[in-house]
Amino acid sequence: MLALRALLLFILAVVPAAPVFAQIDGAGTQIIIPLVASTPSFASEISLKDESGTSNTVTMQFVEGSTSASPGVKACTSIALAPFEVKTVTLASQCPLGAGGHFGYVLLKSSASSKWFFAYSRTSNPQGIGFSVEGYPIGHIGGGDPFSEVGGIKRKAATVTLPAFQSNCFVATLDDPVDYEISVDDANGTGTVSGTLAPFELHRYLDIYEAAGAPAGDHDNTTVTFAKTDPSQFPNTLIAFCTVQDNTSFGADFRIAKTLNEADPGKFRLNCFGVSFSATPGACAGAGSLQPSAPQVPNSTTKIRMITQIHAPDTINCSIVSNSTNLEMRLVRDSDGFVVAGGDGATSVTWNTGKRSSIGAGFHQYYWLEVGAQTATGAPIPFGIQCTSGNGMADPLDVQSVTDDF
Repeated sequence: MLALRALLLFILAVVPAAPVFAQIDGAGTQIIIPLVASTPSFASEISLKDESGTSNTVTMQFVEGSTSASPGVKACTSIALAPFEVKTVTLASQCPLGAGGHFGYVLLKSSASSKWFFAYSRTSNPQGIGFSVEGYPIGHIGGGDPFSEVGGIKRKAATVTLPAFQSNCFVATLDDPVDYEISVDDANGTGTVSGTLAPFELHRYLDIYEAAGAPAGDHDNTTVTFAKTDPSQFPNTLIAFCTVQDNTSFGADFRIAKTLNEADPGKFRLNCFGVSFSATPGACAGAGSLQPSAPQVPNSTTKIRMITQIHAPDTINCSIVSNSTNLEMRLVRDSDGFVVAGGDGATSVTWNTGKRSSIGAGFHQYYWLEVGAQTATGAPIPFGIQCTSGNGMADPLDVQSVTDDF
């Protein structure tokens, strides 16, 4: 098997083809595992797998929580990996923990930019009951929207047949400080707690309902919202998550907080190109808010082409935002020039990509959004583009002015 993997890497290196990605893009050279522990109740095993096909040395840092036994950043023993090797270590075996219970997050970094690896952890109690936490490439976590959410949190008193359930929530930072607020909201009431994190700090709230001052009693189907409260810190990373545990076996689960948009212009679910975003969720502000940098169709014989990327399977909707009704648009697949939607007189396009395997051998594809004038009246005509999509699409780039052919 190792020989086969090595041959595959060699072929990919010499054949001019698109890169091959895993089903979940989880490889990296810097990976974070947001929650690990070494306590009387829970212990974490961390599994790493080399994906570079060369020997790799992964350094490890443990950022211990502020209410743990010995808070702060700890340098741990490095982990050596042979080509394609899988190795499992424990938090206690790698890091200088000392007495008491310890929890926090782990940062893993390989020795070179071409030495990719996967990481995964399993945290369990002495009976083997616990939860899994994936390793996330460091560039895939944080940023994005100024708030994130965890849905479905609960607190339940024990019954004759069921144990008590408790929800604990965590906030953490990387390089920068963050002022934050955590709110809980469900049919039984609301509550809020706020705080400040220094760089490389993690804080845990045992029973988030009690910490936030929510009403006593059971809670179910709760939304926990984590918000950055200082706009100047919106670019800073706030990592947030919750665990829901039963208080009999201490079995638990792990729920990472999610944002609507990743901090990636290649995956915006709402694109407002050349026009401002609206205060109304899911919409651009309208033709009255066209930006000075908005593109314009110069005349009736020239069209504007903007490149974007669509992540199939998905349905996308794009429309022209302009004070003029003399524009038309279409969506053209880059790989073969096929017009998938729009055309003469169309001021909006809707396209369902169909299954991913039927397009581009399963790879996400580039498309042109093209806008031209219907007649010679009123040129030049400034415009913007509004697009919505389920998986997120690349923010269109105004790259070409070419001869209009529709």
